[in-house]
Amino acid sequence: MEGEGEWLWETTGYFNSFNLCYQLTLAAREPLAEEGVTRALSHLFRKVPPLRTCYGRRDGDTWLREMAKEIVDFEVVPDTTMRDMHDKLQHHQYNTRTGPLWCARLWPRPHSSLPDDELGLDKSRFPHAYTLFFGFHHGISDGNTNMRICGFFVQLLNDVLAGKAVKDEEQLGTLVSDERTKRLLEERIARMEADPQVKQGALDDYNARHETHSLIRSTFKGVGDKAGRSLLLARDVDVATTAQFVKRCRAEKVSVNSAFTALANVALVDLLVEGGLEQDTYSIRGDHILNARRYWEGDASDYLGCHILPQLAVIVPTPRETGGKFWDYARLLHADMKRKIEAGTALQDEAAKYFMPERPSFETIFSCEFAVTNMGDVTKLVTEGGEHVQALHVLRSVNVDGIPCPWTHLCHTFRGRFIHVLIYNTASVTSQMAEEYCDRLFRHFTSVALLC
Repeated sequence: MEGEGEWLWETTGYFNSFNLCYQLTLAAREPLAEEGVTRALSHLFRKVPPLRTCYGRRDGDTWLREMAKEIVDFEVVPDTTMRDMHDKLQHHQYNTRTGPLWCARLWPRPHSSLPDDELGLDKSRFPHAYTLFFGFHHGISDGNTNMRICGFFVQLLNDVLAGKAVKDEEQLGTLVSDERTKRLLEERIARMEADPQVKQGALDDYNARHETHSLIRSTFKGVGDKAGRSLLLARDVDVATTAQFVKRCRAEKVSVNSAFTALANVALVDLLVEGGLEQDTYSIRGDHILNARRYWEGDASDYLGCHILPQLAVIVPTPRETGGKFWDYARLLHADMKRKIEAGTALQDEAAKYFMPERPSFETIFSCEFAVTNMGDVTKLVTEGGEHVQALHVLRSVNVDGIPCPWTHLCHTFRGRFIHVLIYNTASVTSQMAEEYCDRLFRHFTSVALLC
């Protein structure tokens, strides 16, 4: 593919600063040779369109374009740690003009590092353990795309190890622009222009949900570092407790995402009370990251790229004590969130900005207590693997350096486990606070899951 890469489309680069890291735990029947992993990654490059993109300037604007030649950024890292790799890939400097806008690092691990036996896998058949870290520039991919890329890699690696021929011309997924989302925004803007009441209602609603300030940052003033940095805490919930939690959510007619958000709010109130802020109720703003594909017409499951909407702010008064009525509170939050998602409030918020004298400030946009991105069950996206290699675990992190939001919750389920990563910004909170917050959250999680 030597030569000039094709120009694709103009892009704003809204998500460019949010580097992503995905951690994929693999178990193999035979030791993985570096050459075999390199071959699988080369096939991945050739078969997955967003992995062949970079940026360029055209007529004074930034465009996404195809890379001029194949470049696969891959290394084996024999001596590292999980936190070190996430930190390095969150801060990886991509050459945006030549690409690639992704990289991969393989970390050989001891067999004892594999998850426990509750996954139903005979680990004696897959005795060789590895962790593969993918780094992604957020401008070319979102969570849905990245999980699918992990799955594509697992299948390609299995094919390479099995000696199967791989047809690089058969593409995996279709890279599309954000044109569909832009059309939806244009329709919203036109509706507001035609009806002043609709426009004013959208503006009032946006302002009401974005005038709050972070209670954590005001209650715990001065505890953070001068120069903040993204750190992470990873927690898994075992298969049995996860199943019980999901079952209870269904019985209470509350989504897992709503129940988790309610738990995050309750744990946050615990922290605020401990910090000396005592109130009957607390207005906690939690922002939710939504997949824009949910609003597109037709089947959008094949579409790759970065297709997430700017965060949806949700505020439901949280009582100081739920007093055994947690699920009543969770249903209130669920009803509000469901209403906003079905109404396309995230699209409405973005359209409302068109009528503002000035765009909302960075501080206003990110003055939430936390953000949540919950991808649900990703087992089918990542796949479980094949006869030669199995994917046993996957988690993800994001760089939030410089973002005033104290915490970000990254959640999903894989092979029956609820997997959670808390990203916290040391400019706002300490590591001790993050540990305490996580501990309280999952004590509540287990309690409501097992409560009869």
